[in-house]
Amino acid sequence: MRRSVMRLGYLYSRYPVLSQTFCDTEMLELERRGLELSIASMYPPKTPLRHEYLAHLRAAVHYAPEKPAMEALAEKAKRKGRWPEALIAQHEGNYGPEYKAALRARNALFFVELFERERIRHFHVHFTNRAAHTALFVKAISGIPFSVTAHGQDFMVDLGNDELLREICAGAEFVGAETDYSRGLLAARCPASAEKIFRIYNGMDLKKFDRAMESLRSPGPVRLLSVGRLVAFKGCNVLIDACAELRRNGLEFACEIIGDGPLRGALE
Repeated sequence: MRRSVMRLGYLYSRYPVLSQTFCDTEMLELERRGLELSIASMYPPKTPLRHEYLAHLRAAVHYAPEKPAMEALAEKAKRKGRWPEALIAQHEGNYGPEYKAALRARNALFFVELFERERIRHFHVHFTNRAAHTALFVKAISGIPFSVTAHGQDFMVDLGNDELLREICAGAEFVGAETDYSRGLLAARCPASAEKIFRIYNGMDLKKFDRAMESLRSPGPVRLLSVGRLVAFKGCNVLIDACAELRRNGLEFACEIIGDGPLRGALE
């Protein structure tokens, strides 16, 4: 008897994004383990640049259509009684027009049709942002459950509304956080959901770093490398302070920071 294949959906605000390699590696590993994925994104990528390994991702990426098609979906949903009018009104009242509840609902209709067509019984969202807000509408319309990973700036700064954050966490089957620190912050802001917030590290294949590990055993100063955007939440200032402490303690090392961003002048 043939065993049924588990099918899992993913919903992003924008995909792919060059800096979000953790999303790529997570999905590639799930495919390697035999899962079939359906990837949905509200917006296309901002650049044609791609990491080479994405050529191995089997799942197609489905993007929300342009406004006329979305409005047609909304009209069809209203005729069929699937338009979440009460939830839209509730969100407009609770969070204001800047959170664009009706737009989130229209986007959700496209993703509902996609996930139902592809027999998706659960979907996952990375970042508590527009996609996570949209996930609430997907669940309300279709009943398909979701989970979410909160990363850092998304819930600390970008979302900008702790009430909405609490609703997202309450609506999710479980919530992932990258670090114990983030998990603690989420639990403090969303105490009713604390028991289903888990620390889940971003994983990586350590075999890719075998050569680097060999070099660590060779003589010479330690080399530290940081690659990322020069923005506050990346913590490059903490790295620089740590390097100063290492120097005061007499450690021979070299540190190279690769990246750009609004804090470059201050860090230099």
